[in-house]
Amino acid sequence: MKQVQIIVPYEKTEVVYDCVIDTLGINNITKFNTDNAHLLQFRIPDDQVNEAIEALKSRGVGVEYGFIDILDLKATLPRETEEVSETRIQRDATLAVEEIYENVKKQASLSFDFIAFTILAAAMAGFGLIQNNTTVIVASMLLSPLMGPMLGVALGYVVRDRALFVKGTRNELISLGLSFTVGIFMALMLFAAGSATYVSGIENDMIAGNLTEITRRAGFNWIDVGVAIISGPAVAVSVTKGDMSSLVGVAISAALMPPAVNAALMIVLGGLHVNFTVIGIGLGSLMLLGMNIILIDLAAIVMFRIKKLTPLANRSATWTAVTQFTKTRSESLYHKPKPKPIEAKFTPAPTTEGAATAIKVEQEEAEEDKNNG
Repeated sequence: MKQVQIIVPYEKTEVVYDCVIDTLGINNITKFNTDNAHLLQFRIPDDQVNEAIEALKSRGVGVEYGFIDILDLKATLPRETEEVSETRIQRDATLAVEEIYENVKKQASLSFDFIAFTILAAAMAGFGLIQNNTTVIVASMLLSPLMGPMLGVALGYVVRDRALFVKGTRNELISLGLSFTVGIFMALMLFAAGSATYVSGIENDMIAGNLTEITRRAGFNWIDVGVAIISGPAVAVSVTKGDMSSLVGVAISAALMPPAVNAALMIVLGGLHVNFTVIGIGLGSLMLLGMNIILIDLAAIVMFRIKKLTPLANRSATWTAVTQFTKTRSESLYHKPKPKPIEAKFTPAPTTEGAATAIKVEQEEAEEDKNNG
């Protein structure tokens, strides 16, 4: 359940009110009056939020004037009665496109935690590849934050937001660069520890067709293609529901993190030992990584289209805040300016010639009495 809060100027209230009641069929509207705007509030089920927001934007709310706020209600009393389920399957996104955008933008942002998790996940993936340990590789997928930038690229393309698309692409390249760096560092460590026997074992496994965590990523096959194609729609459906499960992150990381580390590890290790078979494994992993990135993004874009995500409605150049419709009064309901204090003025009493003479006579008599005494 969501609560939609709309702030509109007095002049636009009737249009918005009719839209909410007639078009959306919502009757639980609460209206508050302020100095220069009306505040409208109503509750709405999650699966109707996207339709409501699009209808309001088509009337200019949040685009030409006013504001729209979407609040998440954890619980509400009294509880809503359960309605009979419709025969038509709802395929629209549960969240409004603006909510999805904010969630993806947050996950696609570059931060210290993002960099730390990328390095730690890449190191764990490298140890899992070297030890041929599937459990360690799966653990590295749980740590990997590569899902966020991938979503940023796909969603930025669908909603036509160039800033999000560029941010997702840039941060994805940064995370892959960090993964390659970790792979190179681990290859140098193996070479310093004496890895000639280890490299020969990898070459023999590749020639014999033995599948290990390293050799199975020497190129792509139909299974890898299937994993990438499934991962993209899975993460797209997850984000449109508002349920960002860690399992979806595993699906993305399975197709990105291990191949990235494996590519750098094998290319550098094979180059140090001049072993072209091991170098070939690294190049195959690099091809697998590129294919996975392209397929995941394309599949996620298709699913976003299926979920009917529309381009974001940016604020127009003529957008007007509600405070600009009605001028704020100098005296409001709760505050009145203090009146200026009146300054006191002293006006001396007027003196006449007779009064001055009387005062002089009194002064002379008093002085004479003083002399006689």
